[in-house]
Amino acid sequence: MSPREPSFGKTRAVPTTEQSVERNDGGRSMEMRVMDNDNDESSVSSWFVDNNDGTQHSHRPQNSKNHDDVKTDSQSDDNNEINEVLQTTKSETKSIRIWRALVVVFILLAGAVVSWGTYHFISQQLVHETEVKYHAFAEKIEDASLSHVGDLLNAIKSLSSIITSQVSEMNKEQSAFPFVTIENWETYGHQARQQGAIEVVSFCTWLKTEEQIQAFPAYAAQYNEAWQQESVAIHKKLNPRVRNTTFPISELAPFVYNIADPTNPSTEGIYPSTGPDPVLPIWMQSPPSQNLGSGILGNIYVYWKEHIDVVLSTKKMHLGPMNTQAASQVDLIVGSQAHIDYHTTLHSDETLGIIKPSEQAHGVFFAPVATRLDPSAGVEVGGILAGLFGFDAFLVNILPNGIRGINVVIRNSCNDAYTYELHGNEATFVGQGDLSDPTYSYLKREIDVDEHFGLNDPDPNTAGSCSYVFQVTPTSLYIQDNASNSALIVSFVIASIFILTGMTFITYDTQVQRRNQIMVHSAARSHKVVASMFPYTVRDRLLDADEFKSGTEVLSSLQPTKSQLKRYLLTQTVAAYGKVIVQDTVLTSKPLADLFTDTTVMFADIAGFSEWSSVREPAQMFTLLETIYRAFDTIAKKRKVFKVETVGDCYVAVCGLPDPRKDHAAVMARFARDCMYRMEELTRKLEILLGPGTGDLGLRVGLHSGPVTAGVLRGERSRFQLFGDTMNTASRMQSTGKGNRIQVSDETARLLIGCGKEHWLMPREQQVAAKGKGMMATFWLITKGGNLGQFADTESCANFSSLRGSTRSCSIGTESDRTSRLVDWLVEVLRNLLKQIMQQRKSIAKYNSPGDPAKYEAKLRRNSSSKMKTILDEVEDVIHLPRASADKMKDDVQVEIPTLVVNELALYVTEIAGLYRENPFHNIEHASHVAMSVVKLLSRIVAPSEVDYNDEAGGEKKGRLSLHDYTYGITSDPLTQFACVLSALIHDTDHPGVPNAQLVKEGHDLALLYKDKSVAEQNALEVAWTLFMEDRFKNLRAAIYASEVELKRFRQLLVNLIMATDVVDKDLKALRDVRWEKAFNEELVKRSRETAQDKLDRKATIVIEHLVQASDVAHTMQHWHVFCKWNKRFFMECYNAFRNGRADADPADTWYQGELLFFDTYVIPLAMKLKDCGVFGVFSDEYLTHAVRNRNQWELTGKEIVDSMVEVTKESLSENGQVII
Repeated sequence: MSPREPSFGKTRAVPTTEQSVERNDGGRSMEMRVMDNDNDESSVSSWFVDNNDGTQHSHRPQNSKNHDDVKTDSQSDDNNEINEVLQTTKSETKSIRIWRALVVVFILLAGAVVSWGTYHFISQQLVHETEVKYHAFAEKIEDASLSHVGDLLNAIKSLSSIITSQVSEMNKEQSAFPFVTIENWETYGHQARQQGAIEVVSFCTWLKTEEQIQAFPAYAAQYNEAWQQESVAIHKKLNPRVRNTTFPISELAPFVYNIADPTNPSTEGIYPSTGPDPVLPIWMQSPPSQNLGSGILGNIYVYWKEHIDVVLSTKKMHLGPMNTQAASQVDLIVGSQAHIDYHTTLHSDETLGIIKPSEQAHGVFFAPVATRLDPSAGVEVGGILAGLFGFDAFLVNILPNGIRGINVVIRNSCNDAYTYELHGNEATFVGQGDLSDPTYSYLKREIDVDEHFGLNDPDPNTAGSCSYVFQVTPTSLYIQDNASNSALIVSFVIASIFILTGMTFITYDTQVQRRNQIMVHSAARSHKVVASMFPYTVRDRLLDADEFKSGTEVLSSLQPTKSQLKRYLLTQTVAAYGKVIVQDTVLTSKPLADLFTDTTVMFADIAGFSEWSSVREPAQMFTLLETIYRAFDTIAKKRKVFKVETVGDCYVAVCGLPDPRKDHAAVMARFARDCMYRMEELTRKLEILLGPGTGDLGLRVGLHSGPVTAGVLRGERSRFQLFGDTMNTASRMQSTGKGNRIQVSDETARLLIGCGKEHWLMPREQQVAAKGKGMMATFWLITKGGNLGQFADTESCANFSSLRGSTRSCSIGTESDRTSRLVDWLVEVLRNLLKQIMQQRKSIAKYNSPGDPAKYEAKLRRNSSSKMKTILDEVEDVIHLPRASADKMKDDVQVEIPTLVVNELALYVTEIAGLYRENPFHNIEHASHVAMSVVKLLSRIVAPSEVDYNDEAGGEKKGRLSLHDYTYGITSDPLTQFACVLSALIHDTDHPGVPNAQLVKEGHDLALLYKDKSVAEQNALEVAWTLFMEDRFKNLRAAIYASEVELKRFRQLLVNLIMATDVVDKDLKALRDVRWEKAFNEELVKRSRETAQDKLDRKATIVIEHLVQASDVAHTMQHWHVFCKWNKRFFMECYNAFRNGRADADPADTWYQGELLFFDTYVIPLAMKLKDCGVFGVFSDEYLTHAVRNRNQWELTGKEIVDSMVEVTKESLSENGQVII
């Protein structure tokens, strides 16, 4: 039976007439109440109550009549309706419970399986990774040990060859063996010991006949003392630590001897050596012995018979046995303390204490010494090299620190075996025998030395043959160090996730079940209400209807406007409040807008941004704005302030919406204060990146409180906006404020006072005239600790009179602080260019020009001291830049500038800044402004847009060459760019504050020195270059130029560029104009016989000269306020000269016309040349446009500005007559 089938209508008995009447009365009564409710608008609240939060509670209407007198079966029917719904859900609930249990069991089982599988997989991976790492270290040990053995073999072989060579030179006719003494024996022995880690090496000559055996002691007695004294002297020279050590001359036995009788080895004492066995007495040793009994003339054959026989038969080097007893022989020769010191130096770990050589395994080697170098006649052995070495020298400094527990067992076929354990750089002696852990024998790695180098007899079973093997195995310590419990942790985490998932599912299901029960009971009650109100036929139609809106749409449409607005701010979508219908261009849906009566609005503008941005690139502007506004956004989230928008460099925010709050004025005041402090902090940090003046930017803030209309203005790119008089007033508070000050309106001040914050406020002395508002009384907000530094308004020429009474330039911080920030920026710019120079030099090392720059530096010093040739005489028409080569141009070479070079660069820039005089115009700040313009122009040197830098025909290399040609090679030479910036820095060094003409007129010493031409410019370069050539900047010079060619080009660039800044000398200007025509006049270029490369270099020379010229007067081609600022300073400098009697006429008399003439004859033609040269792209249009605008503006307002400057300058004179800037 369908749960919605009206079964009660079918089973119920037919009512009697009385019952029918009663039901009809009841029905009419119910129907009347419903109609009354439908007709009564106020009764809607009895059905739905709006809680203003988007939720609604339903209430059952109360019947006003008493139904006790109405005896029907309606109550029974109501219960049937509820039971019908509950019964319908009961069977479904049972199946859901079963599935719920199955899901939980499945989750737990899946968690167990996945956890176990993960643990097993990760464990195997960790074991594999550990083994892979071990094999890598074992391979490293193999390579290192074989390398050490190879060094040992090569050292012995080299020493043997040296002996043979020297003996051959003694007697070319026949072999001089055995009566040979090696000159400089200790030199060669020392070299061999150092190369092969040998502790003692002895040369044993072979006495083959009885006559030689009898004659050799006499020969030894003749030369013994001489060679030992020579060896001692060489040894002390090569080892300073033994210079004070006494080395006694060993006394010789009267015969070649054996320590024991060969026929009776148990005997003691020395016995004469005789044939027929080979007699090989020790003749020469390295190092010299510190003991009298050094064993000279002792026959080594008796002790090492089997091993020497292998050498004599194979005529190849042989590694003998190894043991700890060999250490005593080293002690006998070099001394026990020297032996200890040697082994101690091999180990860097001080925790090991004193190394005991007696605990270290030592090996023995034997190598033949041929009588002749020519092997064609067969190799004849004339002697033996025998020596001792320690194996710990082969095993140190192999593994990186932190790697512990790898055993190295050194064994040979002579039944010798010793075990070492490697811990990082250290090799610790473990003991005699194979002491490796057999548990890890499957990871054993064996290194066969004889097989690798082909040593000893081919048959390893030959008597005296010792074949060496290095065996590498890990220890339990290594395995523990590389063990990880990550498998257990990951498995535990996975199991926890599954368990948590199961618990979450159970919790979620419980909540869903609870919600369903509520919904079932609610549905049952609703079903009962509908059933009681309508006949079943109507009820079923209502319940089956699907034309109704979804519950979400109903709730959304019933939400209050403020709730819809808040929802929009959270979702940023117009769809949140319904579909917009447009009919006849009118939006028929209700707009999403509302009035918020209690808000505070903030307008914050960056003071000085227009002037600052006029000398920056677009990327730098956005870097500043993004950094500052992102910081403001972070503060806004913290303070619960709503950011409205940014318009240009103005930041707009509001507090009090969408969530109303009573303390909106106080919150906004704190927000404004935080923004101001954060702004100051960021601009100081950004100054190194964005250049001088960034730290001087300030924030001008205005606050006003009042009602605003907030809403979403629908259409394309619809957004949230505020409207109303409060917005206008807040904007006026900002525009009439001052930099680094927060101005608040009277309304906001009253709210702050009401919050008990009257101590935050300070009335402004004068009322402000606000557009559209008249005169307004305002307040300054006192920030914590006082104001943030006085940032006055821009030096506007239009409002120049507003600066009257100011005695210093408006800025943040002291002059020393400003200079320090300028120096930091200049150092950073030069450091980046210097890094490019070093990168290019490293990437094209094979192309670098030879030649030591020191000779040319000395030549420049002589020319400077002779005064026969001025700097101006060094100017060249063409500076030859490096030729283009796509192979040279690599960007992937990385270098790091040494700290010493950076420190010298910073010191040089600092001292150059200190050499600038305190002139109003020609000072370090102006030099930095020129440098910034140079950097900007260099960054804008681009090729035409039609050049394809990655075309398929030539690829990237062809593109690079194209860029080189179109920019005349400037972009390819970082040294040229470095010289341009450095020229801007030093071009006015030690400027006297008066023009060259005045110096010439006064007969100044500088004028006489430089022959009345470009006096200040030549002096600036001379002063800066002399400082640059001081010895304390030698590392900096080596980084800038590494050859004479680079030095010449660097010097020539500085000369040409700095001399180009003399814009007054008419003769020099005429020469520059002629050179421009030669470079860019198409007719002259066609007729020229110069090579293509020379033409390119000529253009490059002219372009960079004009680049520096334009930068020197860049203020005339920038924002109007920038021009006014520097124009004022130059006027003050000229006025200083006039006041001090160093100028004939008052500059104010000709300043207006002089500026117009300067624009017409120099600035605008120079800007046109920047455009005509074609390498600056659209950027040249910006310079030309500003130049023309500034010229026209000056023509209109220049006279008034000159009058204001004269008045302000006179008022700004200090007691000594100097104008204070």
